[in-house]
Amino acid sequence: MRSSGPTAFIAKIYQNRIIKVKYDALCDDEERKAYVSTRDRDHHLTGPLMFTTSMKRCCLSVLLCLLAARVLGNSISGQVLDAETHLPLPFASISVMDSQLGTISNSEGYFVLSSESVLGTDTLLFSYMGYETFKRAVQDFEKSPLVYLRSVEINLDAVTVYSRQLTGREIIGQVRENYSKNHPERSEMRRMFYHKFERTPFPEDNQIHVKHSDFVGMDKATIEGLLKMLPDEFTEYQDAVLSFYNYEDKHKLVPVEAISLEEDAMQDLEAIFEKKLGAFFEDIEKSKGNQEIYYKFRTGVFAMKADTNPDEDTGALEPHADSLHYRVSTTQLDGEVSFLLKDYGSLKSDNWEFITKPNRYDYRMEEVTVFNGELVYQVAFTPRERGLFEGNLYVSTQSFAILQLDFAYATGKTSENIHLLGFGHSMNSKQGRVIFEKGKEGYFVKYIQAKQHETASIARDFTIMKKQKRFLIDKELNEIKLEASLTFEIHSDWELLILDRKPLEANEFETVKQPAVVRFRKEYSNAPDLWDNRTVIAPSAELMKYTRKE
Repeated sequence: MRSSGPTAFIAKIYQNRIIKVKYDALCDDEERKAYVSTRDRDHHLTGPLMFTTSMKRCCLSVLLCLLAARVLGNSISGQVLDAETHLPLPFASISVMDSQLGTISNSEGYFVLSSESVLGTDTLLFSYMGYETFKRAVQDFEKSPLVYLRSVEINLDAVTVYSRQLTGREIIGQVRENYSKNHPERSEMRRMFYHKFERTPFPEDNQIHVKHSDFVGMDKATIEGLLKMLPDEFTEYQDAVLSFYNYEDKHKLVPVEAISLEEDAMQDLEAIFEKKLGAFFEDIEKSKGNQEIYYKFRTGVFAMKADTNPDEDTGALEPHADSLHYRVSTTQLDGEVSFLLKDYGSLKSDNWEFITKPNRYDYRMEEVTVFNGELVYQVAFTPRERGLFEGNLYVSTQSFAILQLDFAYATGKTSENIHLLGFGHSMNSKQGRVIFEKGKEGYFVKYIQAKQHETASIARDFTIMKKQKRFLIDKELNEIKLEASLTFEIHSDWELLILDRKPLEANEFETVKQPAVVRFRKEYSNAPDLWDNRTVIAPSAELMKYTRKE
C-alpha cells in the first residue's frame, strides 16, 4: 500500500525534524541551476524593461514565421471531434509525422503540443480507434484549431487469419506468445508528462486518544488539539515534465519542470506540528547517536527500535525554506512513475490477468476495426468467479501486438481485502487505459491512465517508550500510550504521457545524476499560460476550474 494523505503527513513531520537538506543540494544538476523560467523572470520586470522584452519576443516571432521555422506562438492546441456528430474524441493519438514526438487528447478531445517539437513544415497525424487516420499540416492550425475524424466500418468476414476466423481466446493466446517480440524491453530515455490528483477525506469520527503520557508537551490536550487542526480532506495535485532513464533493471529520474496546485494543504500545519512536537522528534534524533538511550515503538506483540539513517534519501525537507516551491523526494516520484509503468503498462503486472490467466475470463469477439491504418481485433472480456476485470483489448491482426487496453473492476469485484490485527486495506476499484505507439523495433507505451479507490484503516493501541540501557532490564524513562481508530478513503488519479524516447547506452546512463528532490512550483489555478511552451496533457474542464484551497 502506498503512503499518502495523513499517513504521509505524520511521517513527513518526523522526517523534517531528523534530516536537514540545504538549499544548494536541491540543484546539484548544473543545467537546472542555470535554469530560470521566463515566466518567473517576468514577475519581476517592470516599466521599460518589460516593454523591451515584449518587443524582442514580437521581433523573434516575426522572424521565425518568415523563416518557416517553429510556429504558432507558445504551443499548438486544438480539439479532436467526430466528423458526423461533432462530439469530442477522447484520448486520440497525435504524432509528428516521421518522428517519435506527439501527445494525446484529453477526456474532452483537447490537446496541447509544444511548438518547440514542431516545425512549420511538419505534418501531424491524428489516429483514433475505429476512425480514419487524418493528416494535417501544422501551418493549417492558424486557420482552425478543430480536427474532424471520420469513422470507418470493417466487417469481420473481410479478414482471414490462418484461413479461418480466430476466437477471442485464441487471439489472447497469440498476444501472450508474441508479447516479448512485439513489446521489447529496451534501455532508453523517456521524456514524459506526469499528472497526479489524489483526494483523501479525513472523517470527523477519526480519533487518536491519548490514554497515558509522561512526555513533556505530549499531553492529551496537545495531541487532540493538533488532530482537530487537520483538514477535512487531504489533496495532492501535481503535474511534471520528467526525464526517465532506464538501463536494464536500473532507472533514474531527472525533473525538467514541475507544478503543484495543492500539497495536502498542510504547509502551515507542518510548522504548527513542528513547533508543538519539535522537541520530541529532536530527542528521537539525538537518541540514535546515544549508546545508552533509545526509543521503542510497540503495538500489541510487535515492537521495534527507532532507527533512522541520515544518509537515506527520504526526501525530508525544511518545510519553509522556500515558500514558492513544494518539494517531493525524487525517489518517491520515481517510485510512482515505475509503479504506473509496471502495474498498468506491462504484462508483468497482476492487473493484466485477463491476458496471463485466461481461465478466469470469458472472451467475446467484436467487429474488426482500424487504428492508424492497421486492421485491429477487438476482444471484449468479462470475469468468471475468480477474475476481477472487464474491458476491451485491441490487437493488431498482423502481429498480435497490443494497440490499446481498457479495463476496470467489474461490478461487485474488489481485491486486497485484508483485515488483520487491527490493520485493514481493500482495493475497491481500479480502472486503466493504456495506448501503445508503433516504433521501429516494436510497440511501446505512449499513454497510461490509472484510477484507484482504496480503503485503509487502523484500530489499534500504540506505545512509544524512551528507555535507558541497563545490564539486565532496560529502564523506562518516558511512555505515551495512544489508541487509534482511523479510516481513510483514498481516491487516486494518474496520467502518464510519453513525449519522446531515445535509446540509452550504459555510459550515458552512468553520467545521469538524479537530484535529491523535485521542486514543484506552487500555482493558484490552471491558468492558460501555466506551462510555457511545453507538450502536456490538456486539463479537463473540471480540473481547469480547480483552484488552490485557501
